[in-house]
Formats: sequence, structure tokens, C-alpha cells
Amino acid sequence: MQRALRTALARFHRDERGWMTAEAVLILPVLVWWYLGSLVFFDAYNARSINLKASYTISDLFSRNLDGQIDANEIEAMSNMFDYLTAGHGADSALRVSLVHCSDACDQPNRQLDLDWSYGTNGKAALTGADLPTYDEVIPRMALGDRVFVLETFSRYEPPFNVGLTADSYSNVVVTRPRFVAAPCLVGTNCP
Repeated sequence: MQRALRTALARFHRDERGWMTAEAVLILPVLVWWYLGSLVFFDAYNARSINLKASYTISDLFSRNLDGQIDANEIEAMSNMFDYLTAGHGADSALRVSLVHCSDACDQPNRQLDLDWSYGTNGKAALTGADLPTYDEVIPRMALGDRVFVLETFSRYEPPFNVGLTADSYSNVVVTRPRFVAAPCLVGTNCP
């Protein structure tokens, strides 16, 4: 009886039929997760890249203002253009554009930045003068009286599959100097 049991166990130990199916059942969930995960991570980096490129495009359009006047409708149209440029790569997008100038000690670390005007779309509040110190590292050194556009874009990314990557908010800050007009004015504000 023991001999027959040992023989049956040895035969079972040598038998390799069905191992491929067992290995496939064990590895298939890992392969599916890896494949979906690589798609989601690529999509997230692609969405971030597209949002940044769209931010630079919108900022460049603001810097090319020729008539020295910017109205709220133009900013809302730029927000719609940002939505169009990032279609499918973010949700709940908004932008905030501000014109900032340096009024004192512009080349020093303790320079004085002042806000000329600011406008936010889709419920984003306008920038205030009290917020400017947080942008000191983003805004480059500039000449006394020089002005720059500070464009901020915001959008939310939702991954298409749950592979461990959570929803994320993308925000970009792009600083651009006006090209043709020294101080573009927002219609309805006290402009310099």
C-alpha cells in the first residue's frame, strides 16, 4: 500500500500537464494590471504635457495684444480655447490672467511687485496684491516698471481605470512679457 502511494505521488510530481494553465491563471491579473497601468500613466503624462503646451499657447496669445485693451469677453474666449486645446485631457478647467509690474528694487531679492489687474474664469477668483509674494519665485527679475502677464491654468485629470493613480489637479503658471504694448489694460479697471 505504501509503495503504491509513493509511486502515485512520484508520478504526480513528474507530471507537468496543466502547469501552463496554472501559470496563466496566476500571472494574467498581473499582466492586465501592468498593461492598464502603463496606459493610464502614459495618459496622465500626456494630459499634463498637453495642459502645459496649451498654457504656453494661451500666454503667447495674450502677449501679442496689439491694441492695449483686453476685455473680459476676450479672456473668456481664451478660456474656451484652452478647453478646446485640452479636449479630453482634463476637466473643470479655468484660467486666471494677471498683469504684474515691478515698482521698487526690481533686481533685488526683496523687490516690490504690484498688481495692475487680474481676471479669473469659471469661478476662479482674481489674484490679489496679498497673493503676489507667493509668486516671487515664479516671476523672473525684471526692469523697473516692466510688466509681465502671469497666466495660471487649472484642470483636473481623472484616470480612465483604477490602477492606483488617483485623480489629480494640474496647474501651470506661465510668465510672459507683453510684446507690442507696454501695459495692456483690462477694460473696466483702473489701468496705468
